[in-house]
Amino acid sequence: MRAIWLVLALLATPFAGAAEPAHFDHYVLALAIAPAFCEDDPQQKRSYAQCRALSDAAFKAVPLTLHGLWPNRRDRHSPQWCGGERQGAFCRMPAVHLPAETRTRLARAMPATADCLDRYQWAKHGRCAGLSETDYFAAAAALTERVNRALGPELARHAGREVELATLRAALAQRDPALQDAVGFDCRTPHTPDPKKRRPMLREVRVVFERSPLTGAPGKPLPIAHAGMRHYNSGCPQGRAYVDSPLD
Repeated sequence: MRAIWLVLALLATPFAGAAEPAHFDHYVLALAIAPAFCEDDPQQKRSYAQCRALSDAAFKAVPLTLHGLWPNRRDRHSPQWCGGERQGAFCRMPAVHLPAETRTRLARAMPATADCLDRYQWAKHGRCAGLSETDYFAAAAALTERVNRALGPELARHAGREVELATLRAALAQRDPALQDAVGFDCRTPHTPDPKKRRPMLREVRVVFERSPLTGAPGKPLPIAHAGMRHYNSGCPQGRAYVDSPLD
């Protein structure tokens, strides 16, 4: 009898690194355009490892880099800091423990792991998903790779010039149709001393995914309206986006 109770107790124990999930109904995958990110307040970001390492080859290899995978709610009251942590210096937050293969894959998708962004994203968002660290970051890296396969070639081809959002949506429709209505484009004008760069440029791409009812992990793509986005164009004048380049 004691052995039976022991087995039941083990089955009821959550996987290592997992937590009770918060209340949310979908995920938002936030992907950054690294040159635009680094151009925004470049004096400060000169100290960031991801900006120091940015090159034309790195950008063309991974045009969209992982900012975060965020559990979200339709009412926008999305869960954060579910482990009780508080915001602070990224590299002073607890380290994320991942298998070597997952760590390598994440470092490619999220170059800012060199600046401890993975620690911050896990503390602020990842713990709320109810997944283990490995499952959460493996899913985030895989989704980043998926969106790069669909959008990356067009972004790389237009580096240093404008592209119609319609052209990017057409690339989605051709390479991964399920993503077309799940993607929103965000343009912002960077705070930069270079007057030539003070123009709206594509800063982030956000993609909405369902929360799987079986596993709690990201599932199929969902229309952006599920995340409260009214239109796929956020701040891109006349439906055009400038794609910043490390060479500019």
